[in-house]
Amino acid sequence: MTLHWTDLILILALVAITCVAGYVLLLRKLKQIVAERQLKIADQLGSLDDAIRALETRLAEHHALSKPLELSDENTVQTSEFEETQAAEESEAIAPEIQAVIAASAVAALGPDAQVRSVKPVASPWSQQGRVLVQGSHNARAGR
Repeated sequence: MTLHWTDLILILALVAITCVAGYVLLLRKLKQIVAERQLKIADQLGSLDDAIRALETRLAEHHALSKPLELSDENTVQTSEFEETQAAEESEAIAPEIQAVIAASAVAALGPDAQVRSVKPVASPWSQQGRVLVQGSHNARAGR
């Protein structure tokens, strides 16, 4: 059985048509998947935006309620001390924008009933490890 040029051309044409048809079908399916994912991401961003706005209003209300009241001249000393301690705590505290993002991500991950009770900065273990290395490099017996 011999293979003629016409048979070879016909086989190559069928293979090429099959490849092109597969490419077109896969491209269509890929576009459909991308469109679905974009819609899903847009929905998630919308819910996250709503959660951030709700948390910003709650944060604004919290800041409005936490301001100290000045009642008389006798309480002004106590109020100023309170303001100083609060300012010192706020300098170490995390920025309100970061707190809102953390709370919004908790709401997005855990649902609308999620609440963040406190957010505190934590010392990095890398900085502690660096201090250990620096202090360990000092030879205490070399000075003797």
